[in-house]
Amino acid sequence: MFGYPDDTFRPEAGLKRSESVAVIWRVLAHDHDDIVTSLSFVFTFDQDAEDWTGDFTDLPVEDYEENRYELEFDYSELPEELREHGNALRISGFNHSDDLFMYVKKQLTSADGIEANTEYRISYEVEFATDAPAGAFGVGGPPGEAVWVKVGASDIEPLPMQIVEAGIPFYVLNVDKGRQNEDGANALRIGDVAKVDNDEFDVYELKTLDNKDEPLRISSDADGNLWIFVGTDSGFEGRTTLYYNSIQVTLEKAN
Repeated sequence: MFGYPDDTFRPEAGLKRSESVAVIWRVLAHDHDDIVTSLSFVFTFDQDAEDWTGDFTDLPVEDYEENRYELEFDYSELPEELREHGNALRISGFNHSDDLFMYVKKQLTSADGIEANTEYRISYEVEFATDAPAGAFGVGGPPGEAVWVKVGASDIEPLPMQIVEAGIPFYVLNVDKGRQNEDGANALRIGDVAKVDNDEFDVYELKTLDNKDEPLRISSDADGNLWIFVGTDSGFEGRTTLYYNSIQVTLEKAN
């Protein structure tokens, strides 16, 4: 038990499920150092955002208007029809740039068991709530099949950075996530946000995607830091609002 990133221990605080998993896993790893080469994290957001934050890229610098894009990130209850499943990370935005990327991110450190300068195979299982029906029409592309879900990781914090494209200043991600439905060096596309069962608008259902058959390979930095992120790359020129209900991450040493 290493305590929290701020060097506190909090002996009287309640233990969240994700923290319980971490403690149990470390006990097993301590007893079997010769065979355990992986770490597992489960974030269910039952009590809080668990230090996950949200951000947005693929936006114009000069033509950006806050009241048009309506970018929002918060910790929220799930929609009423899914309220029994608890709370989630809510992220929302209106795609006026033809390529809006909305993502949530979290830092893992040596206190979480990340080893310095180590390459990991990283697998995600992501459960989220979406209201985009399959087969619907939308500007620029369908609201379901043209909003691609990506999972990623980096040894630096994924942040918007300013570049100039065709003489126009633009915000892009500072790590390679790929463009729209393409993979990047730091991210893989694992599916889209189209619903599977319900074909109505404004009715949310839960959907689960993963990359267990194609892990991402990323190395930590010299201090044992690694950033993980989940996001959507959109070709649908309208509003997308998602609720991330559960994010599970498994890291296996590549060697």
